[in-house]
Amino acid sequence: MKILVVSSKYDPEYSGSGFRAHKTYKRFEEKFGIEFDVITNSKIFTGNKKYYFNNVNIYRISAPIKNFNKNIILRYFSVVFNFIWQVYFSWNFIKKNHYKYDLVHTFGNTFTIGFISWYFSKKNKPIIRELCNEMINPLYPIQFQNTFKKIFLKPNTLIIAISKKLEIITSSYGIKNIWLRPNPIREDKFKIDYASKYFLRKKYTKFNESHVVISCIANFTENKNQIFLIDLLKKLPDNYRMVLNGPLKFENKGYYNLIKIKIKKLRLQNKIDLKSGFVSNFDEYIKLSDVFLVPSISEGMCTPILESQACGVPVVSNHIKDVTDKIIEKGKGGFTLPLNTKKWERGVIEALKIDQSILVENSKNVQNKSSSKIIDDRYYKKIIRLINL
Repeated sequence: MKILVVSSKYDPEYSGSGFRAHKTYKRFEEKFGIEFDVITNSKIFTGNKKYYFNNVNIYRISAPIKNFNKNIILRYFSVVFNFIWQVYFSWNFIKKNHYKYDLVHTFGNTFTIGFISWYFSKKNKPIIRELCNEMINPLYPIQFQNTFKKIFLKPNTLIIAISKKLEIITSSYGIKNIWLRPNPIREDKFKIDYASKYFLRKKYTKFNESHVVISCIANFTENKNQIFLIDLLKKLPDNYRMVLNGPLKFENKGYYNLIKIKIKKLRLQNKIDLKSGFVSNFDEYIKLSDVFLVPSISEGMCTPILESQACGVPVVSNHIKDVTDKIIEKGKGGFTLPLNTKKWERGVIEALKIDQSILVENSKNVQNKSSSKIIDDRYYKKIIRLINL
């Protein structure tokens, strides 16, 4: 069995969906012997390139010019040019290689993803489309939504919705082949390890046992809303400390600088451990924390909410209907609250009061629903069914 993975972004350009796609198919390769190649697009890299990453063949299709955002005429030209570029090189690749692949699995929204999905449908080959982010229309490109609706009404297609909200939106288009499931979490990494809390805290931060450490590990973007947490920390008792860490893309440096300015303005430099960069030991940052924070304005699902609960660390998150409220059980895994610093102040303090036995039991429940072992087995059965239709 060989599968073509098509992702809007892929290593070395970070995205949560691309990262999960890679990890998922490397597990499939090891567990089930599934081979896979990758086609990706890019926002930061220009020009096509074939390269090899972690023993995977990757073909990046990216126009030699970036999109222009300020000038309307140039922006329109760049969008049209990008559409032609992606479709041409996607067609040039797939017409020569489609026979190699039993199925295509897509992550994200690009013209390449749309075209290759259409091409596989014409060849009557199975398609899996994974919805990774919040959206109002699961059919992309939306200019051809009627065509793609017909495609995903076929029995050998599957749309994966990672939140109840995405399932509801997809169902509203009359699509029946939907699998609602959380993003899988690694049960070997995201598990309770209370004994290592203070060792990890000392190793990775400037804080110690006397502090209450609240953490947010996420991409530095306005949507992730880390800046809200600085006002929150100002309201909390004096022994509270905060860790802010995560990937930083060039286009978000302005936002990151605003965070630094606000920290300095409120004189919180000694109370906030601010770092940027890819966090490979994400689980350890969760385990050194007393409470994990998710102030995002919107989310497709937010895997770290599950990962934190699996580690027995309570979560305080923005209340996003049919997303975060479906994966945090109030008073057991934490709380979902509107973005109000007074309510979050009470929420963080209440989260610290959750009995450890409740957190342990909640961890088991999260593991039973979301572990990669369980979800991978279901994935494999669904892939086999689609291919054999």
